[in-house]
Amino acid sequence: MGRPQESYLSRTMYISSEVRFYSVKDIHEMTGWSHTTVEKLFNDPKFPSSDFGRKKIVEAHALIEYFSVKHERERDRFWR
Repeated sequence: MGRPQESYLSRTMYISSEVRFYSVKDIHEMTGWSHTTVEKLFNDPKFPSSDFGRKKIVEAHALIEYFSVKHERERDRFWR
């Protein structure tokens, strides 16, 4: 008996029907970055955050996609 075949989805991309949002506090706790740095990240026009009442939030898949691309401080005017 050989190894079971991988399904098409497991080879291509993880797909989830769960929608999860993270706040500034959540990202601060996950990364260990300062609260000020995380707030600045959420205020960056290129960062995929949204306002939810008085809070800023980011959807989990958008967060993963954002961090899958290299961002350099020297090339981004917002972080200078």
